[in-house]
Amino acid sequence: MFGLVMILILVLLGIKSLGDKKKIIDDEKALKIINEALEKNGYDNFELESIVSMSEPNITSVIVNIGYLQIALEIDNNSGKILNTEKIVR
Repeated sequence: MFGLVMILILVLLGIKSLGDKKKIIDDEKALKIINEALEKNGYDNFELESIVSMSEPNITSVIVNIGYLQIALEIDNNSGKILNTEKIVR
């Protein structure tokens, strides 16, 4: 009986820990945020070079090419806000 109670407790703890996962913005939502930010800065056309989602520290990094300019942006997956923007001239 004690073993059955222990197994039940472990199963309940496992189910509870599954519900505590962090929210992650999918790639489509991240691209929409990036597109809006770039249009606001006057960049209408861009080529997506890289998009990487990380669970720790729960950010999405996006690199886009705009002609001679390369822009890297980091998005917070919890709030959807842009944390950092870097511009590199190629």
